[in-house]
Amino acid sequence: MTVLEPAAQALPADALYGRLLASAAQHLDGDGPAPRARIRAADGGLEVLPLDRWLAPADATDDAILQDLRAPVLDLGCGPGRHLARLRELGKDGLGVDLSTVAVAFARERGATAITGSLWDAVPGTYRTILLLDGNIGIGGAPILLLKRAAELLRDDGEIVVETDPPGMPTRRVRMRIEAPGMVSEWFRWARVGADDAAAIAERAGLHVTDRRELSGRTFVTLGRRP
Repeated sequence: MTVLEPAAQALPADALYGRLLASAAQHLDGDGPAPRARIRAADGGLEVLPLDRWLAPADATDDAILQDLRAPVLDLGCGPGRHLARLRELGKDGLGVDLSTVAVAFARERGATAITGSLWDAVPGTYRTILLLDGNIGIGGAPILLLKRAAELLRDDGEIVVETDPPGMPTRRVRMRIEAPGMVSEWFRWARVGADDAAAIAERAGLHVTDRRELSGRTFVTLGRRP
């Protein structure tokens, strides 16, 4: 793989993410090349940034999860809104929150209700289901604090649906950045949560595991309040 040379000045991660989303959307519309983008971990790990998948409609695996959810739904780190758009098609009310103004604009174009901001900011309402899909349990590199925050927005009978790494994968905190030709983001904190550690992490956040599903190589863990 060709090494991508970073720019001299790093951009905020949400700003570069927004630029790349916009470029990917233009490419999907037949205008311009596909952006080459990846995530680099400080430990040397590299992953492709799956912009096309996030901009595409919800796939069959997403749909299998979304069909069963109880509304209203809060999607934390909603990105360009593929989950929210599908929930709307299913007649389920939802709200998305994302730091990227570009991502929120795409979500709204899809008919979703979404707001720009941090999940640590004031978020209106309480919810029967909160989504942390696409690995968003890793936001901020502190999954226990993140789950505690999500629980503040959860109704007493509500559930949090978390997408984790597969069984057998370790839980770890990492520093990451986005890279693309001629551009690089600032480093940001993230966490990778393995499915085998979900119960212990949930316990420390005052929650417990109520369900776990393996679908098409993806792992989804449902959490509820402790009885």
